[in-house]
Parts: sequence; C-alpha cells; structure tokens
Amino acid sequence: MPYRLAIIEDNATARSAIRSHLLPMGEFEISSFSNGSELKAALRRQNFEIILMDFHLGQGRNGVEWVQQLRQSQFIRPSTGIIFITADRLPQTVGQIIDTQPDLFVIKPYNIATLTRGLKHYLSYRSFVKQALDALDNNDAENALRIINQLDSEQTPGRLKNDVVKLHARILFQLGKLLEAKKLYETVLAHSDKVLWAQWGKIKCEYLAGNWSHCRNELSDLMTNSLARDKAFEWLACLCFEQEAWSQAEFYLDHIKISELSVPATRLKSLTYQKQDKVIEGIELLQKKRDYNRSTRERFNEFTVELAEFYLSIAEQQPKTNRDESLSQARRLIGIASRAQVDQQQIQKKDYLLAFAASLEDDHDKVTQILSLEHMDLLSRTDPATLTIAAKTHNAIGNSEKARELLAMAHERNHLVGNLASQTLNEQVLTNAELDMGMAEERSLELNNTGMRLFIGRDYIRAMYYFYQAYQMQPSTAAFGLNLVQCMLESRHANYRSYTVPALLSKLDVGALNNSNRKRLHQLRTQAQAEASFFYAEQTPDNENAQDSAS
Repeated sequence: MPYRLAIIEDNATARSAIRSHLLPMGEFEISSFSNGSELKAALRRQNFEIILMDFHLGQGRNGVEWVQQLRQSQFIRPSTGIIFITADRLPQTVGQIIDTQPDLFVIKPYNIATLTRGLKHYLSYRSFVKQALDALDNNDAENALRIINQLDSEQTPGRLKNDVVKLHARILFQLGKLLEAKKLYETVLAHSDKVLWAQWGKIKCEYLAGNWSHCRNELSDLMTNSLARDKAFEWLACLCFEQEAWSQAEFYLDHIKISELSVPATRLKSLTYQKQDKVIEGIELLQKKRDYNRSTRERFNEFTVELAEFYLSIAEQQPKTNRDESLSQARRLIGIASRAQVDQQQIQKKDYLLAFAASLEDDHDKVTQILSLEHMDLLSRTDPATLTIAAKTHNAIGNSEKARELLAMAHERNHLVGNLASQTLNEQVLTNAELDMGMAEERSLELNNTGMRLFIGRDYIRAMYYFYQAYQMQPSTAAFGLNLVQCMLESRHANYRSYTVPALLSKLDVGALNNSNRKRLHQLRTQAQAEASFFYAEQTPDNENAQDSAS
C-alpha cells in the first residue's frame, strides 16, 4: 500500500517539480497544497504518513510554524514523517527547521538523486520501527518503548542507528523518563558535540528535571551558536520568568531582534513588561509585531489577537469603572482578526475572548448567549490558553464545575505543548486563574496528592514537579515544601528549579510550623547534613545567578 504524502509548497512550478521527482519511485500517493491552511483542511479528512514542507510559504505562517501548530492541535500523528525543503540557508532558518527534528532536511537546489536517496533512507527507517510508531499513534508509549528496547537489543543497521536513538529518546522523554533520555542524548553528543537536536534534547531533560543551573550553563554555551542563539536567549528568559526575575527575562529577550521574535517569545516579552508596570512598552511591542507582519495575514492575525488579549489582561486588573477603554480596544482588535476567518479553532478563540470581555462587564446575558454557540464545546483541539480563558468565563457566570473541568484539560494539554515559552506562560496564567477563582487550596492538594503517589512509586523527578507546583501555589502550607525537600534528598537533587536544599530548609524554618512539621524539618536537616559535602556544597540559587549576569 503506498504512503500518503503531502507536498506543501507555495510556488506552483516547484510543487509540480517535486511531484514529478517523486512519482517514479512508485511509493507514494501524492497530494499537493499551496499553504498550511489547505493542508490543515485536508488533515481534518485524512492522515498523511509523510509531510514534505517548504519553509517559506508566501504570505502565511512559515513551514516550521505550521508543523508546530498542527502538532500541538494533534492534526499530525506521532508517526508522521516530516521532511523540510528550503533554499534559505540563513542560520535562523536552519536552526528553526532543526528544532522541529525533521526526518529529512534538504537544501535547494537539490538533485533527484539526493531527494530519492533521502526518502529511501527514511522509508527504510520507518519500516524498521513501524510497530513502535503504530503504538505511539495508539497512545501506547509504554508498548512503543518495549518495542524499541527489543530493536536496540537486536542488530540495528548502522545507517539507521541515529534515527532509532532519536526515536528512543523521544519516547523516553514522553514517558517522563528524563534521566534515561538524557543518557541517550549524551551518547550521541559523545561522538559529536555539535549535534543540535541532541543538545536541545539534553537541555529539555535538564530543564524538566529541575536542574536549572546545568540548563543555564548549557544554554549560555549556545548563545554563540548562530543556529541556536535566539532560542537559547528565549529559554534563558523562560528560566528567569519562572523565577519572577522579570527584568532579567527582558534582558535576555532584548538580545533577539524584534522582527525575529516568535509569537510565544513576543507574548513572554510583553508580559515581562506588564509585570514591571511597563504597559505602554508591552502595547508598543505587540503593535510593532503587527506592523512587521501586515503582509502575512495569518501571523498578523495572531499578533492582533495577542494584543487583544493584552488589553483584556489590563482590563482584568483594573477597577470595573476603568475598564471601558481597554475592553473597547480588545473588541476592536478581535473584530479585525476575525475578518474572513474560516479556521474553526480561531473562530472559537475569538468567541471565547468576546465572552470573557462581556464577563468583565458583568454582562452575563451576553456571556451566556456566546457560550451557547454550538462550536464552543468542541474542545478536542482547543489550546491551553483558550481553555483557560474559557474557564475564567464560565466561572464568572457561576459555572464553577465547568471551570474546573476546563482548567484540568488545560493543564493536561499544556504538557503536550512543544514550545517552552508557551508552556511557561500557560503554567503561570493557569496558576493565577486558580488563585483568582479561589481554587488554589483544592488544586494544591490535588498536586500534592499526585506527587505523593509518584514519590511512593519512586518516580522522584515527576514527584518533585508536583510538590514544587503545590508549594508555589500554597507557600503557607509547610507540608508541601517538606515533601519537596524529602524528594530532593531521596533522589539526590541538590537543586530543583530555583531551590537548593539548604535554601528551602532555611525558608521553611522561618515559617509557622506545627510540632509535627517542626520535628520533620529537623529530621530532614539532619539527613541533609549527613551528606553535607553534596547538599551543602557552595551553591548559588539560579535567580541570584540571573541577576549577577545582568549586572
């Protein structure tokens, strides 16, 4: 049975040439599209095993942006092969493409032999790991890992080893087995320390494992790499943002040209301005991004919606009597972004924003009218940011149970977001929403209970994440902080995110503790001091390092 292959190329002549090159192979059932919107419409009806994407797609999102968006909304299956073709050799472009971890990357001008050889290699790899890919498509990552482990123990052809290792690490990462994934990336880097996908894979593992000091050091090394420079600054800004070092996050983002800021990075920078009461600067940044992209309709609409959301966040923080101007600006911008809009997800997002604006005016009849529209409950592909807006809107009219369901869905979806800036922002917006809705105590208990289950199962890295989130949300509940310390001690993590063991013990010591917690704190300090050379070695919390480097 032939593989279904989609060609996305805005130039009709080039699209026809690629098709004519591939047909003689006899392996493919080929469909052709001029842009990502056409591909997305086709993906609603059928799947493609292979997507061959040009980077520049005329007056729309580029190929990388489309791949990221389609992956996040789950239009592209885990098994789908991604192939990029481009004539653009600029480091920023090449770096963006490599970041998507394509299965094949071809630079124009290419010859038929080069393209055919690359595709035959990919098809050999796909055939070799078919069962694992099928398991991933069936949401059975555990079975996919078992299959890959069996393949590793067999004689994997030498030409396929790197491809299999990349898939193996990706499955481990998906399952939260971060230390095992990191070891695989380090194996690749031991042979060549310039393999960018392995460098980013290792950094992602360090980040999610809470080893932020290591993460910062490795990102600093990439700041001189022309292929990775902008992304390194973006990630460093994310680390600072998580630690509420707003000016330092702004400092790193200032190293990226405004014209090169991605949508998530722009959103991150606008919020760093807002956190520092630089609202005018935030508005000006988003307006500049709109102006840069007036000829690119899809991206122009994205930044228009971002500016509308920025005005809504301003209104949300103002007294009700002062909201009229911000809400008027938000509605105007939503209207502009909605013109000739046919994408169902974008239409739904626009309507949730309008409903939220009405809720900020206590116009509950208008909110109810918008929420009753049929497409508002079609949430299988809704992004975390829109789900959070939806939750806040439902909560405003008393639908607190629906709001809880939407927030839980947003948390689950956020783990699937591939972009760190988006994940970071979504996480903070979700936490703030839960605090504003009075759900923080309930949510922190849920997080802590999840952490306890993982801790009992010795899944320490994931347990630390949940203990950390619970403690961040309810810092007055000492038990959450004590659970985090204990997990750090058991897993021999001297640092987790912004905390060191000594710093966290000291923070807990000055808080109000009952007798049981005071006794437990003493036991944990004694345990840490027994290995003082490891846990009490001279260490500086990451947020202090961040401030030092800004000086």
